[in-house]
Formats: sequence, structure tokens, C-alpha cells
Amino acid sequence: MKKCTYGLPALLLCAGLLTGCTAQPEAAKRNAIPFEDGQYYAAAYLGYQQIDDLDYYVERYLEDDSLPIHYLSAGDYYLVIPRYDHMELSLYRNDLEASQPILIYQDPDCEPFILQCNASDIFADATIRLTYEGETAEFSPFISLKDGSVDLGTQGLDLTKDA
Repeated sequence: MKKCTYGLPALLLCAGLLTGCTAQPEAAKRNAIPFEDGQYYAAAYLGYQQIDDLDYYVERYLEDDSLPIHYLSAGDYYLVIPRYDHMELSLYRNDLEASQPILIYQDPDCEPFILQCNASDIFADATIRLTYEGETAEFSPFISLKDGSVDLGTQGLDLTKDA
């Protein structure tokens, strides 16, 4: 019986070469979002009291449609997509009577999520804070009473499709 003299290093090299022949994973669909400098999140208005067109956003920007839903009030639905992996999320409920927003949810590794908020047109009852490498972006999504546009703050990208 012949003895193999190549040893473990040769075996590991062959294994590495074989794994290099497998297909590389596709880039995450989130990479298709056309972020500009200074933008830390993208969001889209999904509808009032019901979610519309989620399939449109899943097909273009998300890996699947199993997204957590945070309910603050029976109002507008928004899809929120953080720009970077490992962004920290803090979700606050704004209360007209309380002077400070109330922290209701935190996630140290935020993934895309849906938020239902803003039962009133005159008061944004949610504040979303996303933090990445010491930089923080904070916004309260709402529909402008002035022109009906979606307002997502200065550091966000509006992905809402045209009606």
C-alpha cells in the first residue's frame, strides 16, 4: 500500500480550489438602492391603515417579505431600510403630553422593518434613530400637509413609487 506524502497543506489547498469553483452569492438587493452621500436609510410610504405594494419593494430591494412590523398607532405604514449592516435602531413613541419621546424598541443590528404610525395628520408619533460608527440619523416619517409628499428627513432616501 502506498503512503500519501502530500500532507495536510496540499489537501487544504485542493479544498480551497474546489470551493473557489462554486458560485459566489449574489450581492444583497439592498445594494441596488441608489443611496447618495450622507444618506443613512431609505424608506417608502406603503399606505394608510393597510399595506400596499410591499411586493414591489421586496422584488427590488429586499431578500424576503418576512419583516417585523412595529405598531405605534392606526395610521400610515412605512417600510424602513437601513443603509448599512449593523446599524443600531432606537424607535421612540412621541407623545403630545410628554415632553420627551419614549423609547419602545431597540435593536443593535437593525434589519429592514415596517412601521405603522401617525394616526393624526398634524402630529408625527414616531421617531426613528439609526446609528452607525458614531454617526446618528434621526427622523419622523410623515405625509406633508403642504403638498402630500413623503417627508423622511434630510438623511433619508424616499423610495416611494409613483402612484
